[in-house]
Amino acid sequence: MKLRTLTQRLQAISVGLLATSFWVGPTSHFVGCSSAWAQENDRVTPIVRAIRKAEPAVVNIQGNKTVTNTGTNGVSTVQEVNGMGTGVIIDRRGLIITNYHVVDAVQKIEVTLADGTTTIANLINYDPETDLAMIKINVDKDLPVIHVGRSDNLLRGESVIAIGNPFGYQNTVTVGIISALHRDIPVNGSQQYTDLIQTNADINPGNSGGPLLNIDGEVIGINVAVRVGAQGIGFAIPIDNAISVMSELVAQYRTTGSHGLVCSRISTDNGMQLVLDEYRSNSSKESSREFKPGDEIVSIGGQKVETPLDIELALLGLPAGETIELELQRGGETLVHNVVLPRKTSVSDESDILRMAWDKLGIRVVPVPAAQVEPIGKDYEGGLKIVEVRPNSPAARQALSTGDIIVGVMDWKTPNLKHLAWVMANNSFQTASAAQFHLLRRNQFLKVAMTPDRTKR
Repeated sequence: MKLRTLTQRLQAISVGLLATSFWVGPTSHFVGCSSAWAQENDRVTPIVRAIRKAEPAVVNIQGNKTVTNTGTNGVSTVQEVNGMGTGVIIDRRGLIITNYHVVDAVQKIEVTLADGTTTIANLINYDPETDLAMIKINVDKDLPVIHVGRSDNLLRGESVIAIGNPFGYQNTVTVGIISALHRDIPVNGSQQYTDLIQTNADINPGNSGGPLLNIDGEVIGINVAVRVGAQGIGFAIPIDNAISVMSELVAQYRTTGSHGLVCSRISTDNGMQLVLDEYRSNSSKESSREFKPGDEIVSIGGQKVETPLDIELALLGLPAGETIELELQRGGETLVHNVVLPRKTSVSDESDILRMAWDKLGIRVVPVPAAQVEPIGKDYEGGLKIVEVRPNSPAARQALSTGDIIVGVMDWKTPNLKHLAWVMANNSFQTASAAQFHLLRRNQFLKVAMTPDRTKR
């Protein structure tokens, strides 16, 4: 999917924040404090409470990107455009969910928090098919996190709230209802959004990536598009779908292997619960009898978990080999198991390959399937997506960036880490003055010559 096509056909939307303070006009010195308090309290409606609950976890996003326009005469012109959008904080350490088209090709992603603090974010991972991306800001304090609702029980006609940065008007709040569910919206002849929430809450360019809230202040969708030329027709990605995608993006970003927990979020008489569907043991020494389908997963490493994303976030940053406590509920009984975090598959090989790519090239990569490199041809079985570039490294000097997908080096394809290791161990690569890297960048095929760092062993 070409995101320029997306933005031409659909205008992205999102949600921002309403200011945390609400002005109620000057208070007369002759009005009793209790009377003034009562008047304001009467005005704190459920909508106001929902906004106040969610707004600290909503951020504004801005950044410039360079676009190429081709006129009817065939002449191409390069133009720098100012982009804007919205994001939602999903982890206290600074992880933010937004739309991919908001941050795609943006060289400097500027994020403004609810308290007015401005900082720079890095693109960590993304999924072009669903137009979702994960960015991260570095912070020295715990950040407020959005409250996650559910989208499997939404009702047409129920009230919803959008917060965002439409046309640069920060902290804008609009209110509407859910107009329809399960909408499929075509983008072009081969691409479409699927299973969207339709709402009449006003959403405009600049709202993209922000939350659609229910009356309880919980995010139930990530705003993504509005029909051009129409009024009161906007769309959001259901939060259940977004959580599933973000879980996978965080899992790819983690340095440890699979935890083996396959689970679902279900509704019970006691509320929402995270229930185990299957446990895939990472070692023959581990007993799958310790885990049974239907077990409720309560906490991991002391952190309460309510969604599959919570599991990935609880494990994020922990090293392979560390033992963590997993608390379960089974038939009213509390069970605690110790689980050892595994390394990623192909343990020693993969860790060595990742270290070599970081040391010699200055990149950290994750494998991606063939579907993500299909725009350059069906002959490619996959590639290696760059998720981090080390400053002043060979990759940085050649302007490689996060999101680039390496599909080949010199004369060889690189669908996975083993292929990359073989190439980097090959004499032709080691003796070449510069090796040619074949990249997929925003659906365009590029070739970049890069000289590895020979001083690293």
